[in-house]
Amino acid sequence: GETSSCPRPRPPNVPKHAGDAAGYACESIVRGLREANYKIVTIPCREYHYKGAGGAARSAVRGIPVAVLAPLSGASEALSYTLIGLRNQLRPDLRKEEEASLRGL
Repeated sequence: GETSSCPRPRPPNVPKHAGDAAGYACESIVRGLREANYKIVTIPCREYHYKGAGGAARSAVRGIPVAVLAPLSGASEALSYTLIGLRNQLRPDLRKEEEASLRGL
């Protein structure tokens, strides 16, 4: 399917430790790689069928910035969430404060 450039909201639960963040971190990286693949492979293939080699080449060149930035964005999101989990593992009091503020207490 087509990818969405809208960022996925963070999971509703604050990670208690770095291990809690692992699944979300992996999903973030995979999402970035899928976006890059879509822009650099899928779209140029479609353009090749409709406009030939020239259209495919132009489409691939236009997709290069996204192909570079989307995986970096996914990796930075993964790192951010993992570091939050690590912080919460080291300082559980901060996690409890954050959970309370998310509930509006």
